[in-house]
Parts: sequence; C-alpha cells; structure tokens
Amino acid sequence: MDHYRLKQFVDWVLQQSDSSIGESGSESEELGRRIKETWRECLEESRIRKLTQDVTPRSNLLNTELTQEVTPQTIYITSNLFTAGKLKFSLSKAGIRQEAIVYSLEDFYAVGPLRHIDQQQYETERYMWMMNHMGYDHYFSNGLHHITAMKPIFESIPDHKRITIWAESNAHDYIFTCLVLHLLRGVQAEVRVLNPAEEYKPLLGRNPLPDVDKKVDHTVLHQLQTKDFSQLIQRTQGNLLSEEDRARYASEWLYISGRSEMLRVLIEGELQFLAEDAYDSLIMEVIHEQYSHIHMVDDKYIYNKEYVSAGLLIEPILERYPELTSAHLISFRFRSLIANKKLEFAGVPNETYQYYLKPPKV
Repeated sequence: MDHYRLKQFVDWVLQQSDSSIGESGSESEELGRRIKETWRECLEESRIRKLTQDVTPRSNLLNTELTQEVTPQTIYITSNLFTAGKLKFSLSKAGIRQEAIVYSLEDFYAVGPLRHIDQQQYETERYMWMMNHMGYDHYFSNGLHHITAMKPIFESIPDHKRITIWAESNAHDYIFTCLVLHLLRGVQAEVRVLNPAEEYKPLLGRNPLPDVDKKVDHTVLHQLQTKDFSQLIQRTQGNLLSEEDRARYASEWLYISGRSEMLRVLIEGELQFLAEDAYDSLIMEVIHEQYSHIHMVDDKYIYNKEYVSAGLLIEPILERYPELTSAHLISFRFRSLIANKKLEFAGVPNETYQYYLKPPKV
C-alpha cells in the first residue's frame, strides 16, 4: 500500500474513532487525540526522511553488485490538489515520476483572513472562516496539505534540490507563491516559478509540439490533456529566482497577510484588495442580463418557469470578470446575495447545479 492510501485509511479509522468515543468520556477522547497526534508526527518524520535521504543502498539478490536507489532531486509545489494529481500522473506517463516529488497546499488564498496562517491556531481560524463563508467542508480531511503540515517539510529541503513552484496568473496563485517563498526563506536550494501563460505559448510558437492540441488554452492548467502536460513538463523550466526576487516575494507575503480586506483580485499584474462584496452589484448586472433571455435557456436549467440554474450563471460572470477565477467564490457571493434578499432561490444553495436563482420581483 502506498503512502497516500495508507494515510487515507488511517485517517478514516481515526475519524470513525472520533465518532464512536464521543460519549465514552474524557479518557477515551484524550487517547484519540494522542493517537492522532502521534500519527501526524510519524507522517511528518516519514516525509522529511524521504526528502533528505539521498541514497538508499539496496542489495541486488541476482548478483553481488550493490545498486543505489536515488531519491528525486526535483521538487514541484502546486497551489491545489488537482494540479498536483495531474502533475504526478503526467510525470508517470512521461516515465520520469521517480525524478520528482510533488507537494501541494490546498486552499484558496484570494479570499478570507491570511494573518499568521503559518501558525496552527490562525490556520484553523481561517479554515473555520472558509467553511462558514465559502462552504468548504473538506479542509479538515486534507490535513496532509495544510500549511502547518507542509512547513517543516519545506524547511527541511536540502540545498542541492531544485524547487519549481507552479503558479498561474491569478490572485490565488500569486499569493500562494508569496506564501511558499515566505516558508522557504531559510532554504538555500534554487527556486523557479513556472507560469503557464509565460511558458507554454512561447514554447509552442518557437518549437511546435506535434501532439499538442493547439485549440486548448495553455494558460489554464486544468485544460491541458495528460499527453500535452507530459510533453510540456519536460520542455519548460520556469524562471529562476534571484535572492532579491525571493526576498521580495517573502516580504510581500507579510504585507498581503497583514491586510484586513477579505477579497483579493489580480488585474493587469496588480494585486488589489477589496471588500468581499465589491463585485456584488456587477454580478447582479450579469444575472439580470442572463435572466432577460430566460426564454432561450434549455428547460433542464429552468425550475418552475422562472428560476435559472445557479451553475449556468457562473460561466458568464467569470467570462466578464475572469479575475474572480473561482466558481466557489461566485457561489459564495450568490449565498450572500440570497441572505441580503437580492436574489431568490429554489433548492439547496450548496452545489451550484442543485439550486436555482432569480432576481426578486420589483
């Protein structure tokens, strides 16, 4: 059983233990907490050992020669689990999976409090905010990808490793890059930042790849097919950061995380700090425009002849305001507009295609 599947299984066992010992008294609860803490410590120790052990001798039983199993020298750090999974799979398809370790932080840094979130207390407070406001209920099941779990791993990266941060052109990925370089500020290994918008299109223009679909938007990672991703991984390196670049990113993290605004967008390369409801009136304009064409919408997206599927409204909003980047963020604003009686709904406002919206009658 591989490390990740073993971790999933043990986490499930511990979660079941939590639900079964809740009424058993404080001693059982304390035992459960100690077991989980020990498990987390073992995971952390295992991940650091994998990262820092460069050569593991192994006897070859078929002959007397001593072979060596070399640990990966390249470390990829991604801003979400989806990209991390695609990167791992693509490395495997390219036959170079053993050459790299892939780490990920799972969050959405364009919204919510950021102050001191590299400390467990403040990270937990942020996750509670995200659960209450954004409806993210998966944070506490992804502990392996929390900042406080990854921080000791990043700090243990040996000087001779090569680090590549995968980051797109949006507020979340920009803030993620600043955060990672803040966590890496004591690490001497070389660091590169690979931005698809800057790397992929120029690469394809200079030296076309025969198997790459030219119709795909290569500035958006999730649109890349695995075969495209595998080839592009091998032919892009990203921008090597100088010491000054790294210090600037790390310093900018302190500035960004100290701000009180709850919404951050990247427009023409500039990070802007806004109130969380800053786009609400603009979102309502798009909804009114779409609603005026309700007679043209497929019946499967209509409820009771007057409500439109929330999921159908997200695409035109993101097309007009791509800096918002996330369907989760739009859904968050939908729920807020519902609470403020700016929108009426039918269904359960959770998953976007499970409820319907309409502007209130004037």
